[in-house]
Amino acid sequence: MSWLACYLFCSGLLLLHKDVACEEYQNVDSTMKRQDVVVLKCAYPQMSKMIQLSWVKNIEGVKHKIAVYNPSRGEHIFPLYNQSVTFLSTSISGDIQLRATAAEEGSYQCSINTFLEGVLLKQFAVINPDTFKAKFAKGQAADTQVLLVPDNSMTLSCGYLDGDKVVQLTWQRVTEEEISMIANFTQSQSFIGYDYRRRIQTDYMPHQNISLTIQNVTTNDVGMYSCHVVTSNGKWTKLFDVSVEGEQSDVPPRIHATSQVLVEGQSDPSKAVTDITMFLIIGAVAFGSLVLVISVVIVICVKRRKKRKRNKKQFKKGIAERNYQRRANPNSYAAPDIYDRANSRAAGYQEESIYANL
Repeated sequence: MSWLACYLFCSGLLLLHKDVACEEYQNVDSTMKRQDVVVLKCAYPQMSKMIQLSWVKNIEGVKHKIAVYNPSRGEHIFPLYNQSVTFLSTSISGDIQLRATAAEEGSYQCSINTFLEGVLLKQFAVINPDTFKAKFAKGQAADTQVLLVPDNSMTLSCGYLDGDKVVQLTWQRVTEEEISMIANFTQSQSFIGYDYRRRIQTDYMPHQNISLTIQNVTTNDVGMYSCHVVTSNGKWTKLFDVSVEGEQSDVPPRIHATSQVLVEGQSDPSKAVTDITMFLIIGAVAFGSLVLVISVVIVICVKRRKKRKRNKKQFKKGIAERNYQRRANPNSYAAPDIYDRANSRAAGYQEESIYANL
């Protein structure tokens, strides 16, 4: 999708001027600030079979081998860098750790030979901290606050052209230690950063808004994003402070939080409040219904228990009254069972005539 977007973008850049000044490192995938320890992430995409991964350093146009990793033979670091370079624990990703000094400033390249996709290249530049600070001013306030939602898409709107002719368009992501090139479009070239080639979509039409969409964002995409536009009538730069929802950002935005840009795929806050209200109402109704059912069951059980006790008490009372009547007058009709037994015995002894022949 990124190459299709690039083609569409470049087809719309027929208005670009020919003479565009090339800035240093403008087509480097990642510009790093030199520190005691620098981590260079090659980021093997794992969409094709890796044949071999290698690191080199460019010194005055000459490539010096640093390290090699082969899936079947393991890793190897060349003697010149044996003390300053190490593979990280997950060496299949190709990331290395560089214990940097002033001598380690320069240009680095990670190349991955893969089956089907061929050779994948990622360019790095390790520069002096003062140069890094001067070139990319830190602490500059953001124009817009953006909240990303992991696993969704994020759209950044740079501004409207209003009929101006575009000379150059550059998207970058800036953190305290690294500047990642997302895309750089001119008339002569179209460059998309290594880490964004499968994830971005650019939108550019005359007299319309310039925007960038990054797909499948994660928490690793947090940072300051810059959109730099050079037109025939001037230039402007717009900064976006991207953070995860619920986390505080260290960079103060220039606009109030109520003017936040909604990330594509992010739900509307008013809708979220409505959903929460509905959830609370449904929960209250369900809880009330449960309490009512339990109350009815308890009342029925109590009534049945009282009825059983009452019937048992009446039964015992009836037995006691019959026993008392029997003891008072055994032949009384009040004790019909005794009277009936007496009559039945008397009826059994009736006299009958007996005839005898002598």
